[in-house]
Parts: sequence; C-alpha cells; structure tokens
Amino acid sequence: MISLDRVISDTRSLIGIDSQNPGPQEGKCAEWVGNRLTDVGLAVERMPVAEGRDNIVARIPGEGTAPRLVLLSHMDTVPVGEGWTYPPFGGAIADGRLYGRGACDMKAGLALSVNLLDALTAGPPPAGDVLLVATVDEEAPDMAGAHRLVDSGLLRPDDQVLALEPTGMRLRIAQMGLRWLTLRVRGRMAHAGRAHLGIDANHLMAKTVDRLKTVFAALPYEDEVLGRPRFTCGTFHGGVATNVVPPSCEAGLDVRIVPPMTPAHAQELVDRVAAAVVAEHPGAEYVIEPLGAERPPVRAADASPIVRGLRAAYLEHTGRAVPVGGADGHEAYTDASMVAALTGSTSCTVFGPGATDQAHTADEYVPLADLDLGARMLGSLVNNWREMAI
Repeated sequence: MISLDRVISDTRSLIGIDSQNPGPQEGKCAEWVGNRLTDVGLAVERMPVAEGRDNIVARIPGEGTAPRLVLLSHMDTVPVGEGWTYPPFGGAIADGRLYGRGACDMKAGLALSVNLLDALTAGPPPAGDVLLVATVDEEAPDMAGAHRLVDSGLLRPDDQVLALEPTGMRLRIAQMGLRWLTLRVRGRMAHAGRAHLGIDANHLMAKTVDRLKTVFAALPYEDEVLGRPRFTCGTFHGGVATNVVPPSCEAGLDVRIVPPMTPAHAQELVDRVAAAVVAEHPGAEYVIEPLGAERPPVRAADASPIVRGLRAAYLEHTGRAVPVGGADGHEAYTDASMVAALTGSTSCTVFGPGATDQAHTADEYVPLADLDLGARMLGSLVNNWREMAI
C-alpha cells in the first residue's frame, strides 16, 4: 500500500530542509508538505499559528460512520548542536540507518503520514476520514501548533489521534506530565572578602535544588507504566564576578510528574521548598514563573479504536504483542499528549519509528526497518479501521 522507497526518499528530502526551532522554523518545510500533497490531488488547508508559521491540514474523505483517524506530525526540530559525524541535513544512509536532524523526531513520522494519504488517493475510500495535521512549534515550551489546532475547532470528540513520534516502535499508551519553571533568587551583593555582609544567591539556589532532589525522590507516587516523578535543574546562572558575593541567581527547572500529580502540584512543591530555604536567610527573596504550557499526565483508553488498531496491526506484522512502557520515550511530551490534555480525549496515543534515545542527539537516526514496519502497519490500520471502530 505505502511505498517504502518513497517514504525513505521523502524522509531524506524533509531532513534536507532546515526547520530548527528556534531558528529558520517551519516555513520551507510547510511549503514542501503542501506541495507534496497537492501534487497527488489533495486540497491543502493552511492554519495560521504565527507570522510565517502555519499548520498544514489535508484529508482523505471516508465513507461510513467510523471515527476519523487524525495523524499529527510536527515539522520543527531542535537545534542541530555539535558533535555530528554525519551531515545534519544530508540524509545519509549507513548500516540500515538514515541520519540527520529530525530523522526520527519526527520527519520520518511525517513522511509516513504523507505517504499514507498518497496511497489512499489511489485506493477505495477508507472507513472514516483520514486527516494529516502537520504542526509547528512542537519543540517549544508553548506548543503553539497543538494549541491552535484545538482552538480551531477542527477536532471532534471521537477523533482517534496518532502522533508518529519516535517510540522505538513501542506503544506509548501513557504520557508523563511536565512542568517547566523558572526560579529566581535575589540575595545581596558584597565584596567576597567581606562575604558576611552579603547574601549568596548562588548558595541559596544550590540548597533549594538539592532539597528539591530529595523531596521529589521521596514522593509516594509510582505509575505502573510511567514510573516515578523526576526533577532536573536544567540551567543555573548567577553571579557577576569571582570576587563578588552573587546578588542573584536564576535556574530552569524541569519537573516530570505522574498521576495523581498535576502541574499545579509540582509548582506548589517547588514553592514550598524555595520558601523554606529563603526564610533561613533574612533579606533574601525569590520568585517562581511558569515557562510554557501546563502538561498534565495523560493516558489513552485500552478500548479506544486507535489503541486496538495499533495492537492488531503490530501483531499482524510481527507475530508478537506490541510492547508498552519501558524505553518508549513516555517522558517526552508530544502534540498528541497536548491535544489529550486540552480536550480530555482518551483516544490520543503515540507510536512511531526511531527511539527517543536518538532524538535531539548528534547523529540522530531512524532505522530503515522501523520505516518498513511503520508503513505496513499504517496500511493495516486503515484497512481494518471499520472493525476497530465497532
């Protein structure tokens, strides 16, 4: 049904388009996707998100009453960074792997989505509409493309949503929640030789981060799929000179949460610990600011057509039950997760080529075998959609 050679070729073409976020962003990628779909006779809708940044929407009309299958694929990538041995925009193939920035996250998934619609133009109508939504800004704190999609009213309550993000071809039925916070501590500047006259903001921040590590490690929450909550201080900036007591410090905090925790709960814990540390140093102050959108934990229903369909397709082509949990990248929030969080849907899930361990790395790659299995599974998913919807 889907041409593997064309999937590989399209993935290489997409890798060759620089769509770093922040950076050039998605304009040229959106143009390529739009042209690729119009070339096979599909009408393409542009959904403006920001200046020069549009979500792309295309659909194959179905027949019957089966729910719509909505494929989400983001067009942006993280920055290239350093340490590459393969050209980041070259789409090199070696040892059964396709290399480049965005190879698995997620231009391979986008290529699979495009080629499914391409294949469906030449066959009988599917049991329900099949939509491709190529989004912008997935790799940023606000996830503006997913928010615009929900705000547009395009989605329906019974839509079955699949993001072909890298999961190592494991079913990501549950998604860990996430809250990003910026913590700022203000102390008092003084000569380092008279340090007792100042308040060391770096020291207060370090104490806060250390206590937060202990607090989060002791939380009594553990999910059977997601595991335990996680806390990371991703950035730490403070001070003005080596011989000056630091008057201020700023840290970027990453909090990964599991049920029954909420993003608000995570922020309350950080606030409680920071307040206790600052109270030990009269004259010091702190402030916490949320960064980006709230991302609560979400889970798809086992009985949803999309989950049942993926399970059946994987079994058909491998002879095994699809693996769930473990090293599937459930720590990485996706557009499907955000749609679920914003709408309350339990029919949004993630499954796709490449592993999260390779995403955002130098020499990012996607195995060609994953593209092959993904293409065959998508064909079966659509062919058996009517049965899954019963």
